[in-house]
Parts: sequence; structure tokens; C-alpha cells
Amino acid sequence: MKKLILSTLVLVLSLVAIAQQPQPLPIDSAVRVGKLENGLTYYIRHNEYPKQRAEFHIAQAVGAILEEDHQNGLAHFLEHKMFDMPDEDANALFAGWGASVNAFTSYTMTAYHFSCTEHFEDALSLLLRMVMTPYFTEESVAKEQGIIAQEILMYEDSADSRVGEDLFRTMFPLHPVHVPIAGTVESISHITAQMLYACHSAFYRPSNMVLCVVGDVDP
Repeated sequence: MKKLILSTLVLVLSLVAIAQQPQPLPIDSAVRVGKLENGLTYYIRHNEYPKQRAEFHIAQAVGAILEEDHQNGLAHFLEHKMFDMPDEDANALFAGWGASVNAFTSYTMTAYHFSCTEHFEDALSLLLRMVMTPYFTEESVAKEQGIIAQEILMYEDSADSRVGEDLFRTMFPLHPVHVPIAGTVESISHITAQMLYACHSAFYRPSNMVLCVVGDVDP
């Protein structure tokens, strides 16, 4: 009888564990999904409202959760520096095409995105070149350290940010999420151009990227 009860309990727990496994979300049939020969996966959704407008996002599967203790803030720092290009001014070109461009880093990904009403192909080509063209100098890294340090201090001055960071620090003291995504003023002071190149080489490749397009485009 005890063996039967134990076996039943094991079976029930196994079924519960299987049921709790995350299931893939269904994909809208209107979304065109594919993968290029270089490994880049894309999702394109045609939407005519508003007319002549589209959003483009390119995301890398790299975020703060993958950082070692001596790398805290590296993914976010790299996101900032990817707008620097050796022969082009990415921000000026996007602005010239009327495109609004930005980026963000989370614990699990880094994404670059823009929206525009014209010059779709030009802006997308620039975005792809930008994320695949690392260009860092020690001088530009030192300058960015000061900029990001001010950003970190701004977050530390925000009640919302402090509550969230303190909560994660208390709940997950041994997990990477206990460190803020942007790192600390101390941790980013040790980031070098070589570290940025190494991070880009390890994670910024087509097979680790997803391109998402939504708007008035022909899929």
C-alpha cells in the first residue's frame, strides 16, 4: 500500500512538473516568420494603420544576466557604444531620414529599434550595419564611463528604481539579477575597449539575433 501511494505521488508530481513547463506562445498567422542563411530569424507583421509607418527592432540574446562579477554593466555599456561607427554618424543619418532610434538592455536581451514613415530600407540597412560594426577606442570608452555613471546616479536618485533594485537584491542575493542592469559606478570604471570587443564577438552574430518588423510594409 505504501509503495502504491508513493508511486502515485511520484506520478502526480511528475505530471504537475510537466504541466508547469513553459509552453511556446502561438504565432499569429499574419506574421511572416523565417530564417536567413546566416542564421538571422525574422518576424514581419503587416499593419496598415497608421499608414506609411513601421517599427523595426533587432534584438540580441545577451543581457546583464550573463555577466560575471567583473563584467557588471558590460551589456548595457556595449549598447551605448554600438551607436559609434568608424565612418558614419548613425544618429545623424537616422535623424535625416526622420527616424526615431533608441535601444535598451534587459537582463536577458539587448535591443535596438527605430520607427519611421519613409526610407525604411535605408534605415534598416544602417541599423544592421550598426549592430555588426564594433568600433571602440579607450578615449571614447572613458568618456562613456562618465555618461553612464551619471545615468546610474540618476537611477539611484529615483524611488521607483531604488525599490526595484533593493527588492531584487533582497530576493535573489546569489543570482545575477541582484546587480542593476547598468552595473555600478565602480564596476563600469573597469570596462575597457577590449572587453567590449570580446562581448560583441561572443554574442553579436546573426544566429543570436531576431529582427521584428511591424507596420505598413510588404512582408
